[in-house]
Parts: sequence; structure tokens; C-alpha cells
Amino acid sequence: MNRNIIKKAVSAVLTGAVLLGFTGCLNNGGAKKAVLEAADSLATDMLTCNAGKIIKNTGLDKKSKEAQSLTELLSDDEKTDDEKAFFKAVESTIEYEIDEESCTVNKDSASVDIVFTIVDYSSVLDEDFNDIDELTKAIKKGDTNEITFTAEFVKEDKEWVPDNVGSKKFLKLYDYRKVELDLSLSAEKIAGLIDKNVSDFWLTTDGKYVDTNFIQYDYFFASEALEYADREFYLYFKLYKDGQVAYVSDNMLFGKSTNISCRVELGDVGLTGSIFEDGTYTIELLTADGEVVDTEIVTVEHTEITVPSGNGGGNGGGGNTATGGEGVYFDYYDKSFKQYVIEADWFEYDVDAGCLSDGCFYDKSVQYIAFSIQVTPECDKELTYYYYYAANENELADALSGSPIFTDTISVTQYDNGYYYDIDYATNGEAQSGFYLLFVMDAETNSNILYGFCKVS
Repeated sequence: MNRNIIKKAVSAVLTGAVLLGFTGCLNNGGAKKAVLEAADSLATDMLTCNAGKIIKNTGLDKKSKEAQSLTELLSDDEKTDDEKAFFKAVESTIEYEIDEESCTVNKDSASVDIVFTIVDYSSVLDEDFNDIDELTKAIKKGDTNEITFTAEFVKEDKEWVPDNVGSKKFLKLYDYRKVELDLSLSAEKIAGLIDKNVSDFWLTTDGKYVDTNFIQYDYFFASEALEYADREFYLYFKLYKDGQVAYVSDNMLFGKSTNISCRVELGDVGLTGSIFEDGTYTIELLTADGEVVDTEIVTVEHTEITVPSGNGGGNGGGGNTATGGEGVYFDYYDKSFKQYVIEADWFEYDVDAGCLSDGCFYDKSVQYIAFSIQVTPECDKELTYYYYYAANENELADALSGSPIFTDTISVTQYDNGYYYDIDYATNGEAQSGFYLLFVMDAETNSNILYGFCKVS
């Protein structure tokens, strides 16, 4: 046998074996590079936090459970502005690095670790924040954690396709989207939102209530308050009388509107009379955990009615109407109502009966004690009126502290000769001697409009 031929044959076999081995290394090296590129592409898509883009680029079945879970988790639908701002802040901190040494490639499968760094938002949220801007600033400055995701790939048509997108390990990066924000609102923050440019916080004039059956203070807030409704942050108020708690309200949702009405009726404080007692009253607005937001003080007074010693006034025409009564037998609380008034005074329906005399004095046989207000056509207010009775001058204060003998709510009535409010109390000819006191209020706002008195003898 030719030794040279054998030598060449052996050499060829050895060379082939080396080449085959080398070729295998080349193929494995090329595969690894392709896997690393696929991992980089996947990590880039994960940073977009866009479910549609991730699903499209990874070939994940849109109808699969994994795709649906991913879509739901990364959706901003039904998220508040605060939540969206929080997500954006966290996402701005996410970075990644491909761990090339962890890459393993088999014939049709591969894996590689993607190491994400993300803010340690849990530690940041351990602090108390009452403003989303403060929270997002803290998020961006917070320490970071590492989350390692081992991406798995399968080879399809010479392409390395991610195989565990949407898995629990994959979704771990997006756990921050499951956080429930608890941004507390401080009393100071709420107080700063009160719109002091709005007038008439108290539903009264001159900073006091007179002969009132309610106390009300309205808080008006800047439109920014509406942004806090989703936090379900509650306020309530207390009413104090002369320093003692008289009423505690239910909780009220802050941000539901730009107005919070602190209104207390007589029944709320257990009073049996028809008007609040004299005194100093305080409205105190508080957060649900008892922090004081604001405090306002108002006084409540009773009308001092002075009965003139002599008879005054005279008889008018058109029914029997007294004249010259304003400021003597009646007067206005709300001067703005006078813009509608053409004529107002005590009234007698039966001119011939002659029961009304000298301004405001009725005979006991009168059928109706009546006050008449003629107004211009544009006046469309509903009025609520109250009649009280006192046998003599010494009982006036007690009468006002008690219940009215009659009350009604009326609208204006159109007659041939104009528009009138008929503020009547039917006595049916059985009026008692003494004083009949009248109070007229706006039925919608309960603000006082007019008060007066007449005498029966």
C-alpha cells in the first residue's frame, strides 16, 4: 500500500473533522448573536409598555389568555390622571441590559437573561404624599431594584421567536400597575383650594342671621378640586353654639363639585321652635381624620320689635290698605327685593268692614289678617311666610322662640290690576287681641326678605 496515499487520507479525515467542528462553532456563534438581537428587540418593546406593540412584534396570539392579561394590565382605560402620571414616572426609570453570558442556544431553542432596573416604587410609596407632582418627583429620584427576566426563544423559519411573553415572570416587570395610590390630602392643601373670590359664603346679610330657621355656610373651591374626586377623600363639618357642639354632619366627598354646603336646619339640632336661638355659631370644616380645614363664625339675633305708642298711617284705597307702614309696621331684610315692589302694606279684603285702621290695627271681627305685596311682572320668586302670635309686648321674644301659628309657601298671583303676593292668615272672625308677627322668606334660599307686625284689639 502506498504510504503517501494513507497519509493523505488520514490527513484529509483529520482536516474534515476539524473543519466540521469549526463550522459547528461558527453556526452556534451566529445563532447566539441572533438570539441576543431578538432579546434586545424584545426588551425594547417591553420598555414601550405598549401591549399592542409587544403582541404584534412577538407573534403572540391576540386571543390567548397571556395576550388578554397583558392588554388589560397595560391599558390606561378607566385609570385616573394621578395613576397615569404615576405609571409614566415609573416607566421613565426602567432600563435594561442583556446578560450575554447567560445566553444558551440549542438546536431549536434558546434562552437569555434580560436584567431590568426599575425604581423601588414600594419604598417611595411608604412615604405620605398629598400631591401627584410630589410623588412623581420622588419616584424619579428613588433608588432602583433589579428584575431579571429569562427570555425563552424557539426557532421558527430561521427566526428566533419569544416563547414566554405574557407569562407570570414576564409580567413581573409591570407589577407597579397593580399599585393602589393612596394620596392623602392635607387640611392645608384643601384650605388652599378655597376660592376666596366668591362672595356670599354665609346665606345672610351683614354677617349675621336674624330670626332664621337655618344656618348655612357654602365653601367654594377652585376647579382643581374636581381632580381629587377619584381619591374618595371625605370632609365633614361641625356646628358649635357658644363653643358647644350642636351638630355633626355626615361625610361629604371632596371633589364631587366645586361647592360644599354646610347647612343646618332646626330639626338637625333638635330645636322645637321655629328659629335658632340667639348666640354665636361656628362652622368648622374638617377632614375625615379630624384635621381642621377652616373655621367660620356668625351671630344669630332676634328682631327687636318696638310697638309705637300711638296709632299712625292712614287708609289707602283699592281694598283697604294701610299707608306709611314701611319702617314702622314692617321693614325689609333684603333690600334687593324692593326692586320688584310697587306697593306693600297690611291689607283688608272687605273695605266696608272697616276692620283695618290707623296703619296696622285690626278689629277682632276681621276675617283675614293679610299683608299684600304688589310687584312688577318679572318677579317670580316663591315666598314662605310665618305668622306668630303674642298676647302683649312682653311676650314678643317668647313668641318668636316658639312655633308659628301659621305658615305657607306661595307664588305671585296675577289680577286685573297687577301682580300680588297674598300673605294671608284666616282668622274667620275669631282673631285674638294682641300682636301678630310676620316673617317672609325666599322659599328657595330661605333668606329673610321682610318682617312686620300688626295689632288686633
